[in-house]
Amino acid sequence: MKPAYLLILITIKFTVLSIGLSITNCKAQNFDAPKIQISQDNNSNSNKCKSLYEVNNTLQKDPLNSNALFLRGKIKIEMGAFKGAQTDLSLALKDFKTKHRKEIFYLRGLSYYMENDFLNAISDFDSVIYLHPHHIDALWKKAQSYYFLGATTETIATLDTITVINPDNPITWHDLGALYYKSDMLDKAKDCFTKSLILNPRLSISYNHRGIIYENQEQYSMAFDDFTRAIQYDSSNVDAYNNRGLIYMLFEDYSQAESDFSEAILHSEDTAKEALNNRALARCILGNYEDSLEDINDLIDNYPFYSKAYITRGDIKEYMHDDSGACSDWQKAAELGNLIGIKYTQSACH
Repeated sequence: MKPAYLLILITIKFTVLSIGLSITNCKAQNFDAPKIQISQDNNSNSNKCKSLYEVNNTLQKDPLNSNALFLRGKIKIEMGAFKGAQTDLSLALKDFKTKHRKEIFYLRGLSYYMENDFLNAISDFDSVIYLHPHHIDALWKKAQSYYFLGATTETIATLDTITVINPDNPITWHDLGALYYKSDMLDKAKDCFTKSLILNPRLSISYNHRGIIYENQEQYSMAFDDFTRAIQYDSSNVDAYNNRGLIYMLFEDYSQAESDFSEAILHSEDTAKEALNNRALARCILGNYEDSLEDINDLIDNYPFYSKAYITRGDIKEYMHDDSGACSDWQKAAELGNLIGIKYTQSACH
């Protein structure tokens, strides 16, 4: 069979701890997928309908009234009618004397953004920035548009501009740090997270993400301290609990690791894959095989294509001297394309 269990822990360290430390969640905090919340307030909807009726009357008499077109475009965006808004706002822009030119470009850019048409959105946000170089909202939306296009260099450059204009916003520094992290510029990322924490010492997400960098740089005590602070300022921070649990695993304090993984699972809105996988490992090492298998089986039931779970269940079965069961799980992981599963199957299963 495969080498001693200590080597499995080393594999866990490099495949779970170093690579899986909530990296998928180390993202720009304000970079949510484009969405719009349409008001369900009856009075608000009634006012919109009344305003729409009034501007329609105006436009029947004066079809190129730029002010009315601007107002109708704005209402349509609030109602989610983005194509119609773009038509109205484009017509309004034909009036070169309109006093709403900046706002029209911004609203039309926003409508493109809501449709995931990020290139046209960037063009309009650039027009806003040309008219008003310190327009923070347009700069933010431009940065977000670049982010969704995968243009990391341009996103960083735009966020850099925002930090010059508004250097006291901790979220900007956090998001800039997250993007530097994604670009493997760890020292710059760490500096940005530190700057965000100077501005807001209670910003849990920055502690968590700086802790990830400390872990990558093998400064485990610093990482532990940051994960602890992240939990201190947000007692429901799932990623921080999971990450600190992995540090406990590294320090071979498996009981504390199990406790942290349990907290991550408790506070997760859905099944916390990493935490459930890691708790199964901790319980196995502690000799609690029944609960360990219950965890990993629950994980596989919820995520049948999660290859790492099959690696873990195979490891647990091997620890219980069920060699054929271990090979079966590693083979399943290999079939799902997991390189560790392929390696274990080739080296340990005959």
